Amino acid sequence: MSTRPQGTSAGIERAVEQALAGLAPSCLVVGCRRIQAGDEQYLLPEENASMATREPGARAATGAGRHIAHELLRRLECREPAILRGQSGNPVWPAGIVGSIAHDDEMAVAVAARSDALKSVGVDIEPALPLPHDLRAVVAAPEDRLGDLDPNLGDRILFAVKEAAYKASFPLDGRVLGFEDIAVDFEKGEAVTSFGQRLTVRFAASPHILAIAYTASER
Repeated sequence: MSTRPQGTSAGIERAVEQALAGLAPSCLVVGCRRIQAGDEQYLLPEENASMATREPGARAATGAGRHIAHELLRRLECREPAILRGQSGNPVWPAGIVGSIAHDDEMAVAVAARSDALKSVGVDIEPALPLPHDLRAVVAAPEDRLGDLDPNLGDRILFAVKEAAYKASFPLDGRVLGFEDIAVDFEKGEAVTSFGQRLTVRFAASPHILAIAYTASER
């Protein structure tokens, strides 16, 4: 049975970042951080102003994610560090940048690229634990092609991949999707939405479940 990863905070962060980097195309910069009490301090004033009041744990997770994202923007030489919260709860990235932020209860991750390299990207992170039973029937769709996924973690992996695919598809067409609106073919490494968006998807199952979905920019 899978368990939560053991080890030092720094060691787990390195392992998650390495796993995430292994999924990412070369144009994508990635980062992670273990969520800590007080991480809400990393929210910029304009970011704070764009967010409704949330409970402290959620604000700490949001601050951890924004802290990673700010560093990614510096690496991409972007001079506009603020990532506001959109009306649908989505991060609004500076002009010329695409990116995504996610967290589970322990770790926050973020990815970003220049928009001339990727049209859109989504990321998700989940604990390496089986999905709660009441969610399993909601996540799977008849069109999904699961291949040889781990029987214990397959439902959680599918959940993470669909979350990442939704985050990548929403900036392209503004469509709000349910799990049934996203068909994943793990053998082809792609997801297709019911509105025709086609995305490359990749995942890792250790030390957390990580998923990336993206669409390359047309050259």
